[in-house]
Amino acid sequence: MNNTYFQNAKFAGSYPTIEDLPVDEGSEIAFCGRSNCGKSSILNALTNNKKLAKTSKTPGRTQAINFFDIGLSDEFKIVDLPGYGYAKVSKKMRSAWGQEIEKYLMRRKSLNALCIIMDIRHPFKEDDFNLIDWCESKDLPMILLLNKADKLSKNKISQATFSAEKKLERLSTKHYVLATSATNKTGIESLLARINELK
Repeated sequence: MNNTYFQNAKFAGSYPTIEDLPVDEGSEIAFCGRSNCGKSSILNALTNNKKLAKTSKTPGRTQAINFFDIGLSDEFKIVDLPGYGYAKVSKKMRSAWGQEIEKYLMRRKSLNALCIIMDIRHPFKEDDFNLIDWCESKDLPMILLLNKADKLSKNKISQATFSAEKKLERLSTKHYVLATSATNKTGIESLLARINELK
C-alpha cells in the first residue's frame, strides 16, 4: 500500500452511536486523541486531501464516529473517533462521546490497531495513558504519534521520541512511536508503512 492507495480515500459516513455503525467486517484502524492533537490534519495529510476530515481551530469538532473507505474497495477503513479532553462542550455530551468510544473499542471486531495522537509538546496525559493501558490489556497494536513536530527543533523531537519509547518499553503488545507533522509531512511516509503492516 502506497500513498496513491490512500489518495483514493473517501468519506463513508458519520455515526453518532455504536448502534448506527456500518457492518462489522473487513479491517479498520481507529485514530483518536485529545481534542487539540491535530487528528483531522493528520488524516488529511495521510490521504493528501485537505478536505477529507474537517479541521477546525475549535477543539472537539469531531462529534461522531466517522468512517473513511481506503482504496478502491471498502474492505479497509480508517475510523476517526471523537476527540477526548477539553473540548468546549457540556460535560454530559463529553461523557456521551466517551461512552460511544468505549463501546466501539470494546465491541468492534474489525478493529486491528489504534493510532493515538498526542501533541509532541504535551504528551501522555491521563486519557492517553488510559487508552495505552487498554490496548495493552487487549493486546491491540498501537501507533503513537507525537504530532505537531514542526513546532520543535530536531534535537527536541529526538528527545521527545526517546522519552516516549522509554515510557512504553514496559508494553508487551506491538507498538510504534512516530514524530509527525501535517504541516511539513514529517513522519507521514512512516505512518503509511506502519498502517500497511497492521491493517
